[in-house]
Amino acid sequence: MEQLVEERVRRRRRSWRDDLPVAWNAAAASALGWALARLAGIDLVVSTGSGTQHVNVVSVIVTSVVVAMAGGGLLRLLERRTEAAVRVWTVISAVVLLVSLTGPLGAKSLGAGLALAGLHVLVAGVVILGLLRSRRRRVA
Repeated sequence: MEQLVEERVRRRRRSWRDDLPVAWNAAAASALGWALARLAGIDLVVSTGSGTQHVNVVSVIVTSVVVAMAGGGLLRLLERRTEAAVRVWTVISAVVLLVSLTGPLGAKSLGAGLALAGLHVLVAGVVILGLLRSRRRRVA
C-alpha cells in the first residue's frame, strides 16, 4: 500500500521590495508616454478648481510609482485575508482605472484628454499585468 505524501510548497512572504520592478516599469512607461505626447506637440494641461495645471514628467513618474506600490500593498493584504485575493484585486484595479479616467475629462484639449487617458490605461496595464505576473512567478 502506497502512502501519498503531500508536499507543501512554501511561499515566501511578499514584501514591498517585490513590487519595485513593477513600479520602475510603470514609471518608465509613463515617462515615455509623456515624452511621446510632448513630442507630438500635445500640451498636457488640465483644469483645476483654481485655474489650470500643466502635467509634468515628475508628477507622471511619482504618481505611477505610488499607484504601483499601493496596488502591490493591497494585493499582499488581500492575499493574507482571502483565497480569492487575485480576483478581488483585479476587480478593484479595474474599478480604480475606470474612476481614474474621469481625470482626463478636465483636459483643456481633446488631444490632451486622449493622451492623459492613454497614460492612465498604460500605467494600469503595466501595474496590473506586472503584479499578476510577479505573483504567478513566485507561486510556480
